Amino acid sequence: MQQTGDSSTRFDVNLGADSTSFLGQRPLPATSRESENGAAVKNGLPGFEFRPSLRTKLLMAFFVIEMLLISVGVIGLLSLREADQRANQVVGLQQKIEAYRQMQHNTLRQLYGVSTALAFPNEATLAVVLRQINQFGYDLDRVSFVAKDEVTLLNQVREEYARFIAVVSHIVDLIRGGRAAEAKQSELAELGPLADKLERLTNQLVNRAEADMVAGIDASRRTYTKSQILVTAVALASFVLTLVLGHAISRSVIEPVRIIHHGLNRIAAGDFAQRIEVPNRDELGELAAHVNSTCEELQQLYRRLEEASRHKSQFLANMSHELRTPLNAVLGFSELMLDGIYGDPPERMRSAVERIQRNGRHLLGLINDVLDLSKIEAGQLRLSLTDYSVEELVDVVHTSVESLAADKKLSLRIAVPPGLPPARGDERRLAQALFNLVGNAIKFTDAGEVRIEVEAREDSYVFSVQDTGPGIDEVDQARIFQEFQQVDNSITKSKGGAGLGLAIVKRIVEMHGGRIWIESRLGHGARFSFLVPARLEQQAMQT
Repeated sequence: MQQTGDSSTRFDVNLGADSTSFLGQRPLPATSRESENGAAVKNGLPGFEFRPSLRTKLLMAFFVIEMLLISVGVIGLLSLREADQRANQVVGLQQKIEAYRQMQHNTLRQLYGVSTALAFPNEATLAVVLRQINQFGYDLDRVSFVAKDEVTLLNQVREEYARFIAVVSHIVDLIRGGRAAEAKQSELAELGPLADKLERLTNQLVNRAEADMVAGIDASRRTYTKSQILVTAVALASFVLTLVLGHAISRSVIEPVRIIHHGLNRIAAGDFAQRIEVPNRDELGELAAHVNSTCEELQQLYRRLEEASRHKSQFLANMSHELRTPLNAVLGFSELMLDGIYGDPPERMRSAVERIQRNGRHLLGLINDVLDLSKIEAGQLRLSLTDYSVEELVDVVHTSVESLAADKKLSLRIAVPPGLPPARGDERRLAQALFNLVGNAIKFTDAGEVRIEVEAREDSYVFSVQDTGPGIDEVDQARIFQEFQQVDNSITKSKGGAGLGLAIVKRIVEMHGGRIWIESRLGHGARFSFLVPARLEQQAMQT
């Protein structure tokens, strides 16, 4: 089944020379005035105004994040350097302790060498003692190098060591001179006490070094703990600050986008009165201002279009009413002529009058359609709600179109369940809607059948009209319910019609609070169905 119609009618509305296209840009309301020196003036007070762009905000956010990462890295490097210094201090203290222990060991070896030389006085043992004296000098130099901070004790050690060397040298000379008793007496009287004193001094050095090493280890542990806490705290603070900053930046972007998206959805739904309020002073704020400017233009344009549509509907209603009066007179007089009131007309005249009457009725039907559509668009059509029988409504329509189907040799079938409860609505308008659907089906079906069906669904009725015509492509199914629209404009020349039938059906169904739809494929016919409430107590709002 297809809807007929000639060409779509266009109404040109002069919006005025001062109107601005909503696709263009419109100057935004000024929020500040720039002074000559570049300062912004707001609310009458001069001052500098910082308006970061979205790009600047993002760059600032990335800069802060990079600075946090650098801070964490710097703190980590400083902690590592301090730990390395502590480790070097511990190593130095270990070297000190090792040097002190070596000096103590060499002192004992000197005493042992002297005792051996006294027990076995020969040149070999004396040579060993002298070599040990030279080695002891090397150990003293090593201690002086690694323990530069122990100047006082090292000077005491050096003095006592000089005396120790002098005593050892004197004992060696006594042994070489054969005076072993004197050498033994000198060892006991001088060398032993010197060795004890050297040992006490070196023990002091060792004890100090060990205390320093323990203190260094404790300091290293404290430094490690402090560094760990510091790095962890800075990392957590950086993480929290990054989250806060990210949330602030994302909120400053996502929230305005959400507000603008919501506003655009309302504008798309036809709400041009609302305005988008975005606190941002960046590109998103400018975008919201542009959207508001466009919305204002759309609102003005929509008002003008509504006014033009009302004028158009009123003009069509008046014109249709004015055309019906002379047309009814023509039809009336032609009917009288055919009835022989003015005498029996000749055959040629009768044929012409019948043609006038047939085309006049067709024209009257088109005018009635235009008038009905104009009343609906102007909100002047009101439903007359009464109780009606579904079977009788279908039967009236069937009787009205039965001759049309017979002329085209089409099978016209109806399927109405028996015993349907009475419905409530505008019986005449529903019959008109069903008549339009059945009339279209018969008009565009050349062979086969047209079937009228009724189905009860809970508290609604579904009226369906199915035909075996050429069918309608899916891409054309949405627009055929619009005024003056059809699948193929060339059909108008062969089938006739103004393309208003389905538009009127859709409006009548919607006024009953129902809906209409189509199921069709090319070459497989079409099935039009509309659903209306079984009991309509109040007329639905017109859109």
